[in-house]
Amino acid sequence: MTQVSNRASVLDKARAMTAEATRLRQDSDADHDAARVSERVTEILPLLTQLRLIAGAARRLHAVSGEDSVSLSGLDDGRAALARHAGLPSNQAFTAARSKITGVITRVSKDLSAAWSGWTDQRMARLPLVRIDLLDAGDQQAAREWRDELRKLARIAVPTSTDISMFQSAATQLAEAVAQVSDPPQEVLPLLQRLGKRPPLTLADLADDQIRLLRQAGVASQIEVRRRGA
Repeated sequence: MTQVSNRASVLDKARAMTAEATRLRQDSDADHDAARVSERVTEILPLLTQLRLIAGAARRLHAVSGEDSVSLSGLDDGRAALARHAGLPSNQAFTAARSKITGVITRVSKDLSAAWSGWTDQRMARLPLVRIDLLDAGDQQAAREWRDELRKLARIAVPTSTDISMFQSAATQLAEAVAQVSDPPQEVLPLLQRLGKRPPLTLADLADDQIRLLRQAGVASQIEVRRRGA
């Protein structure tokens, strides 16, 4: 009887150990899956951030330009690819999602770059930059800084929302500044540019008709006449 009881006890213990081993193995697999998914998510998060920023820039460009030239279709393809898998997604599912997200980023970036280049070219072309030399000295400096800022921003390949807002702000301020004056007569602009260079011109260097042109253009008050040594 005792021998039978011992055998039963050993069998029960073996069964208990088998059950415990199975439980531990299952917990280990769960930990492994959790670590795997966490690592895959960490790899995808920067891509999702990049996609969000690019989409935001495209929306901002649409807002300031009024042109819907960048398609934002497919933004949710990566998430949808993962959502189709019940439970914890496999590595293959993450790879597919990553590929879809990267593809959307590439397409939207290319379209955004083309739209940005076209819009900035058009915006700059509408600005009468020749009027900058007709502004007062202080206004000229500010206008040139806005012009240089616009040119720098326009060279950015793929802009951010901040870049687009900065361009729009600088273009608006420059447009308001040069709106104070009219386009100069063709003969006045090169004369003004020469007067702004060194060595300075003397009164003897200016013909009477050139002085008359400066007065007619309304910029004679910007020209100082000073005796040497005075």
